[in-house]
Amino acid sequence: MAEEATMTLVFAGMAVALSAIAVAGLSRIAPLLGLLDVPGGRKAHERAIPLVGGIAIFVTLLAAAPFAGIAHHVSWFLLALSVVIAVGFWDDVTEIRPRVKLAIEVGASCVMIWGAGVELHSVGDLFGWRSIGLWVFAIPLTIFSMVGVMNAVNMMDGMDGLGGSVAFVAFAWFAVMAWFSGLDVQFATALILCGAIAGFLLFNLRLPWRSHASVFLGDAGSLMIGFALGWFAIDLTQGSGRTLPPIAALWVLLLPLADCVSLMARRVRMGRSPFDGDRHHIHHYLLARGFTHNQALAILVAVSALFGAVGFVGWRLKVPEAALFWPFFFGFFAYHAWIQRAWRRLDTAGAAAPSPLALEEDEAQALV
Repeated sequence: MAEEATMTLVFAGMAVALSAIAVAGLSRIAPLLGLLDVPGGRKAHERAIPLVGGIAIFVTLLAAAPFAGIAHHVSWFLLALSVVIAVGFWDDVTEIRPRVKLAIEVGASCVMIWGAGVELHSVGDLFGWRSIGLWVFAIPLTIFSMVGVMNAVNMMDGMDGLGGSVAFVAFAWFAVMAWFSGLDVQFATALILCGAIAGFLLFNLRLPWRSHASVFLGDAGSLMIGFALGWFAIDLTQGSGRTLPPIAALWVLLLPLADCVSLMARRVRMGRSPFDGDRHHIHHYLLARGFTHNQALAILVAVSALFGAVGFVGWRLKVPEAALFWPFFFGFFAYHAWIQRAWRRLDTAGAAAPSPLALEEDEAQALV
């Protein structure tokens, strides 16, 4: 397995280069494809930005999988991703009706369930009694979970480098978890995705020689990454030979899930649609408090990495699942109570307007 891991690391390095080449090439033809994010509305960038990051990541995975010897094993995964990429591409070129987007997201989830056999059968022993099976609720809860993760990632992708960086951290943790689980195909796939995302981030991060991102993920990218993360969270925890508890995988995804659910709840409380767009995400709060763009990004990436470490270390130390679940559960509500009060104080002080951001996604169209 060590030799295979070394080869996979080589392929991950190749994925970085392939992704960077794909991003550069696709950026040139983005205007012809209609894949441009034009300034206006809540979008703060001053020029049209190519929406090709997600497509470049997908193309890189397609190219690297045969060389890594995993193409046959991930065929259903690639098929489902192609469905998600297609609906995201469609939405990037011309906005589609939210219900149509939702229907296609459900369709991709069905490919995962009935094609690959990846499905939530149990949520684990969350209360310290016994493992909780889902029985007849397995399929609807699997679909609900996948659509939820897809749109949580889509909604968080609102600041240069944030969506890709959080995804990189999550796939890195899933790669480590797959390695310790002895799941070679999942390890190789996650590592290649890390490489592909790293190649994209070369164009998406704010660097000393570049003040703003030159490429965005687009809906195609954020939805695809969200789908892939949801797939891994289920695939690594369900089925024979799996020892990773579902709650450990959820810790990896805690940041986008908490931000999404809390924001939706606050919008509903204010009498608005939970899918209305605004500037009240956690990264907006950090910017409103005076942190620079890269400081806010570093804080959120570090928090995301820490959350993943809780899940991984808890699993490896055989911490009871209930002991992992209750901090997750109460932490969720503690975050919601804190961010709600924090924004209220800023609003009252008249300082709620954050610094300009390169908003990448129209989160208002995530779901209806």
